[in-house]
Amino acid sequence: TTPKIDEAHSQNAAGDDVEVHAAPSVATQNHQQQPTFNQHPAHQKHQSHQNHQYHAMAMSAPQASAPELPPKDSTVSQDHKVTTPKIDEVQSHNNTSVDVEVPAAPSVATQNHQPQSTSNQQPSHQTHQSQQNHHHAMATSAPQASAPGQTPKIDIPERPDHIAAAFERIKLQNAAAYDENPNTEGQGSLVPDRSDEHSTVAPPPVLLRPNQTPWQSWESFRGYPFKEVPLATTDIPSNEVYNDASNVIASGRRKALLIGINYAESPAPLQGCVNDAKNIKNLLIENGFTDDPTHMVMLTDEEQNSKYLPTKANIRRGFQWLTQGVSEGDVLFLHFSGHGSQVSDEAGMEEDGLNETILPMDYQKGQITDDMIWSSVVYPLPSGVKLTVVMDCCHSGTGLDLPFDYEPYTGRWVEETNPAHSKGHVVLFASCEDAETSADAIGKYQAGGAMTQSFILAYKENPMPKYPEFMAAIHGHLIDRHFKQRPQLTSSQELDTKNSRFSLIEGIQPNKNRTIGRIQRKKIRPGSTGDRRNFLFR
Repeated sequence: TTPKIDEAHSQNAAGDDVEVHAAPSVATQNHQQQPTFNQHPAHQKHQSHQNHQYHAMAMSAPQASAPELPPKDSTVSQDHKVTTPKIDEVQSHNNTSVDVEVPAAPSVATQNHQPQSTSNQQPSHQTHQSQQNHHHAMATSAPQASAPGQTPKIDIPERPDHIAAAFERIKLQNAAAYDENPNTEGQGSLVPDRSDEHSTVAPPPVLLRPNQTPWQSWESFRGYPFKEVPLATTDIPSNEVYNDASNVIASGRRKALLIGINYAESPAPLQGCVNDAKNIKNLLIENGFTDDPTHMVMLTDEEQNSKYLPTKANIRRGFQWLTQGVSEGDVLFLHFSGHGSQVSDEAGMEEDGLNETILPMDYQKGQITDDMIWSSVVYPLPSGVKLTVVMDCCHSGTGLDLPFDYEPYTGRWVEETNPAHSKGHVVLFASCEDAETSADAIGKYQAGGAMTQSFILAYKENPMPKYPEFMAAIHGHLIDRHFKQRPQLTSSQELDTKNSRFSLIEGIQPNKNRTIGRIQRKKIRPGSTGDRRNFLFR
């Protein structure tokens, strides 16, 4: 018959008597302490002392004498059959029953494994000891088998309430950090596989934003009346101004607005602007952007659906959609390929006396000025949100009214005379200076804007360049193709160009501006467009 332990006492709070079928080696394995994290030094010392006691007692326990087996060829009755010891995937911390076949062990092994009581324990030690007792009870409590060789059932206790609550909090935090919002659209789950709840792999470092606003689909977004930011400034608290070059951790949320207009029915049609929008779309998808109406909208004049035509109303609504619900760590992209122009600046803010503009498909209803774009997509952004803009059009050098212009020959930023500061991280890659025109190139395989093609080529060659290196690469591709236009870089933040790197999805800088809003240091006389006026209006 199978030997059994005589009235072994498990370490549970009730002190119930149980009969356990377990060999000394199995009992010792089950007594291995669960790993604990962030322990106080006193806890670690206490843990080490207990481990020493357990191992010493386990080694000193006498081994049970195995029952003598009859010769292999002899006749054995059913009462003398001995089952092979085996444990079939006993899982701790799970409210399930598992089948275990365990040979018996003498009672002295279990008795020697009783942890020694310690006096004058701190409350945290007592709590830790109680948790160890719980693990010990699960490892040693087993009912007696009903017959020799029959597999007993072990009912493992439920996970303690405080541990279960901790796991639930971790799950909710991970859902908020990686899946954006549990009740909204996702980018495709970025959450690591948590099916094994005992995994010791730490979650990636992300900023948790439980109050993140869900993004609306383009199909359901209605927009709101445009309101230009007045000429005024606001001081930013010192604790919200960051002078170092540390990056904000990306949230994983990405949104893009792409606009390509060929003006097929106009006096000055273009050929490659729709292709530019499509090529930029492919580049963004390759770099982790999602192609759906919640994360990417492309407006072209080849569309049949009126919601996706680049009219003035749709473009302005697109600006509002792009910035809707954004929060720290989000990454945005805006691309425009089409006609650009200039109009007189009656407010006296522009250094050349002219406002830069982009022309919608229905340009007869009015142009969209840089003041409108700044008020719609630059000023509303909170700190820690990155917006990358590529403007492939004429007169686009300061097309967003960003306050800092990069000078490639000196490697320094120059602030505008009348700057317009904001909290977001916005960079504009413009195809030319304000007084220049931008080429619509005819390539070997397709037509396209020279700036857009050079931008894509430079980024594919080096997807994490420093800003001066990236600008030099773009300009180099333009020179190689004999284009005279000079690309421009402007920024809402005074970036550290020696160390900061450009990326479509990372490299987010926090706000460094102590004051936001428009500052008029000098009233500038309105300029005249003269011969530089776009020939669409001649």
